[in-house]
Amino acid sequence: MARALLLSLLVRQHLALKEKFRARYPHSWLVWESGVWNVPENSEQNHGDTRLPTSDLRDCLPAGDAMCFELAPGAGRDVLPLGRASHNVLVVNDATVSREHLALHCQPDGRWMVEALSQGGPALLSGKRLRPGQPTLLESGMQLQLGDVRLTFHDAESFHTRMGHTAALVLAQQQRVPREKPSP
Repeated sequence: MARALLLSLLVRQHLALKEKFRARYPHSWLVWESGVWNVPENSEQNHGDTRLPTSDLRDCLPAGDAMCFELAPGAGRDVLPLGRASHNVLVVNDATVSREHLALHCQPDGRWMVEALSQGGPALLSGKRLRPGQPTLLESGMQLQLGDVRLTFHDAESFHTRMGHTAALVLAQQQRVPREKPSP
């Protein structure tokens, strides 16, 4: 499975690491835009269903948080299958996503292509339907729509730009929120 991190965690790391963030995360990313992506807590529930976080998690997950998948090719791992089933490298636990929905292919030059799988459901790339067996080049900012799930592709540079903008918003918000004064 690929490394998946919450956007809020990456923003905190961006603020702490500053220029070292770029070196730590040099790859492209696929961002599952804000939504619900919590795995059911026990095996009796249908793992294909998305649901709201449990009440004890709602307070610690920022509104509008997103799940970020690092697209890091590895030894013998230039194809990253994406779907609801747990055997995929990129697991999107949403009932509107097929078990095997699409595949991302890393090209020798480091660019990524996306391909709809014949057994998968419909997939749209920037509003145009992807056809099985016809890989399409991904460009930064392109959005994939799989059922109710919206994923945004970022190359490394545009991801770092997004992190910078998001971190600036977090800092601005922190400066507006009055802090409690310590008791004497």
